[in-house]
Amino acid sequence: MHDRIELTEALRDAALAVSTAQGERAFDELVGALARILRVEFALISVYVEPQRTHLRTLATFFAGRPAKNVEYPAAGTPCEKAIGRAFGFHPKGVARLFPDDRILADNGIEGYAATTLDDVHGTPIGALTVMSRRELTDPAIVEAMLKIFGARVAAEIERRRSEASYRAIFESAETCIFIYDFRSGAIVDANPKACATYGYSVEELRRLSLEQRSSGERPYTSEDAAPFFERARQGEIVRFEWRRRNKDGTLHWDDVMLKRVEIDGRPHIMSATREITERKAAEEQLRASEEQYRAIFNATAESLLLRDAEFRVVDVNPAYESMSGRRREEVLGSAELTVQVPKLTDQRRELHQRALSGETVHFESEAERKNGSRFRIEIYGVPMIYRGEPHVLYIGRDITARKAAEEQLRASEEQYRAVFNATADSLVLRDAEFRVVDVNPAYESISGRKRGEVIGGQGVTMSNPDLHARIRELHDIALRGEPVQWEGKGARKDGEPFDLEVRGVPIQYQGRPHVLYIGRDITARKRAEAGRLGLEAQLRQAQKMEAIGQLSGGIAHDFNNILQSVLGNLVLAQEREAELTDEKLARYLGRAQASTLRARDLIRQMLTFSRGQRGDRRPLELPALLQEVNALLRSTLPTTIELRVKADGRYPAVLADRIQVEQVLLNLCINARDAMGGAGRIGVGLRLNEHRGAVCASCRQRVAGRFVELRVRDTGPGIPAPVLERMFDPFYSTKEVGKGSGMGLSIVHGIVHEHGGHVLVDPGWARGALFRVLLPAVEAPDAERAGSAASTAGTPEPPRLRGRVLLADDEPMIRELLCDLLQGWGLEVEAHADGAAARDAFTEDPQAFNLVLTDQTMPKLTGLQLSLHVQQMRPEIPVILCTGYGEELQPGDLEAAGVRTLAHKPVEPAALRALLEESLAAR
Repeated sequence: MHDRIELTEALRDAALAVSTAQGERAFDELVGALARILRVEFALISVYVEPQRTHLRTLATFFAGRPAKNVEYPAAGTPCEKAIGRAFGFHPKGVARLFPDDRILADNGIEGYAATTLDDVHGTPIGALTVMSRRELTDPAIVEAMLKIFGARVAAEIERRRSEASYRAIFESAETCIFIYDFRSGAIVDANPKACATYGYSVEELRRLSLEQRSSGERPYTSEDAAPFFERARQGEIVRFEWRRRNKDGTLHWDDVMLKRVEIDGRPHIMSATREITERKAAEEQLRASEEQYRAIFNATAESLLLRDAEFRVVDVNPAYESMSGRRREEVLGSAELTVQVPKLTDQRRELHQRALSGETVHFESEAERKNGSRFRIEIYGVPMIYRGEPHVLYIGRDITARKAAEEQLRASEEQYRAVFNATADSLVLRDAEFRVVDVNPAYESISGRKRGEVIGGQGVTMSNPDLHARIRELHDIALRGEPVQWEGKGARKDGEPFDLEVRGVPIQYQGRPHVLYIGRDITARKRAEAGRLGLEAQLRQAQKMEAIGQLSGGIAHDFNNILQSVLGNLVLAQEREAELTDEKLARYLGRAQASTLRARDLIRQMLTFSRGQRGDRRPLELPALLQEVNALLRSTLPTTIELRVKADGRYPAVLADRIQVEQVLLNLCINARDAMGGAGRIGVGLRLNEHRGAVCASCRQRVAGRFVELRVRDTGPGIPAPVLERMFDPFYSTKEVGKGSGMGLSIVHGIVHEHGGHVLVDPGWARGALFRVLLPAVEAPDAERAGSAASTAGTPEPPRLRGRVLLADDEPMIRELLCDLLQGWGLEVEAHADGAAARDAFTEDPQAFNLVLTDQTMPKLTGLQLSLHVQQMRPEIPVILCTGYGEELQPGDLEAAGVRTLAHKPVEPAALRALLEESLAAR
């Protein structure tokens, strides 16, 4: 360049050039303007030839001061190879010596070279904008500025032309007939499926027929020659006209045709969008021929029709107009105003009206408004016609709101894609057919811990297990064939943190090519919730099972209580007779039987505790003292082949518990250990104070938390197998032979411990002995409330005989007979009945005949509470003693309301029963 470039002038010329370059010659105009501004002989736009990207193809060439033919050349060895990818490449002189393999440089005496990279919308280099000069290049800043200004415009134009390829999908699916014509010859080169179906020809037949008609000089149309319209379209004008076309079956019909120049594969073509208007043309002919025919067709037409005279007055409208506008025919007849379009367009529409009156068919689109105020888009054709001998214009309207929305959606599809893609909460990864990552969204970056730039272009899996790479590639190929895929697995973030991952792969078309969109979701929380739900279900099943067995145990205990009541009462009666016989052996036998009966009674109470949750007599209890006291009992219970070690030293917080029930727990665990060891080994019993956080109870499956005193029982047996560990707390479950165990030992432990608010932890041991840890909540209690010494049991004098008449109600014959014998033996008169209703009737007959009522609770016809209520209503002062063999809890309020003064649980020891009778008779 001989002269320095004036910056202000260059910028002005550049702005003018990039803003005016349009149409098919936009690239040629841009390179020509760039060469003139920089005063160079050569300028060209080059882009990679896809997909190998080893060659470059020129889109526009300004060579030796004039436009030249575009060429394709290898990139290797040229300055472009080095310049592409850089913002600005600049060799002011000697470029031919720097690139000796590029013969064009040497052959044309090129000295200076400058280029800027052309990038697509994703920032990927796609080519270069280059200028070259036979002289040394100066003013590098201006050269760089001009290249970047023009480069931005060139890149935008390339993207615009590329985007036209996406319209191919619309071409294939359009409901309008579309034909593509050769730009110069006008021969058909392509047609969409709608066009082929409408006219009955295949694409190949249309191409052949078009070429035959062109070569023979035959017009393929029955109306005027379409050549002028094609010529106008070649000049860039959008042309609309009507013609008649012949179908394959020989029929003729009218078409409404729009011609437009388009770029396909970088070359100009003419596109025809055709809509059949045969019916409309026929309607027009019928309108001209007959008023009656006009009215029939006019009213039947699905499109909105409005007829105006030369003064723009509305002469007629059809029902479709009424439906579209929301206005009745009578409202608009005679009006010279716009009835659907917005009023401010009146002047423009009058001008079009005059053109139509002169014989021109007019067409326009506009905003429209219904009577209710709702807006829509309308397309209108104004057709000149003679009506009743006068010139009129028939306006044919169509609601194109949906079509416009579709077009707008298409234009905004890329922006919408990007907005939705980035806003989606799930991880999105877009991969091409070669499995390369094309795009990721912010949610992917958040979940994976990887930045977008780290993964774009990569072909490896980024979150899934790398071992699954081959399988995922197989699924990728399946998705490319159109079938969605899905999998779950373990994923890993960039920092190595594992998580549960769910992935769906959806086949999509992106920029005209098949891709797969992978939608990933972190399902770790959901997996944890499912695991927690399964755990809760297991706890519920365990609780339901324990409750069901508890109901069974309660029923057995009720019936057994009645039997024990009879046995115990008869033993007392026998002991009273034995005193008269002075038989020491008989006394000893009866004493043993009574002791066994009392032990059976205690066992039944434990079953009721398990089944109904009955509470014992709970007091602050020091477990070290308890262990010392039961040590002798345990040693006498266990065989001498078992070594018992009881460690009870030290001080521990008290526990709020029933002494007898805790002894029962300890005894059951020791007996369980004895049987597990086969009668030989070592049992260790001890205490420990412990804080628990998160341990799981072996019997109720609940998590344990809090401060507990642990009662520990360890054995040296073989341990507990897993199947036994799952069921050992089930009632009646036993691993012993038939007849060697009831299966109630550990279930009673479960019932007692949980009734005391505790839990049981089990170390199964696995061939080195099992450890049971009974956790009882620790309490701090004053020394005065700690367990005291046993009361004195010194002998008592012979009790006096009782006086009075007792109304007895019990449905068990054995119990009735026993109580009659006992009460009569103590001096009382007894009237006994087998059900509550009979007792009620007896009391009603003579309420003053009785001094006390002794009744069972569960009886046919009338319960003990109901009987007591009846008695209380007649004689509020009479005492009532209610006996029950069930473990159900009777509320104090219910007892008080029914007039029950005393509640006794079966089996009642005779001595205790006598004491209750004495107390009740004395208080009346």
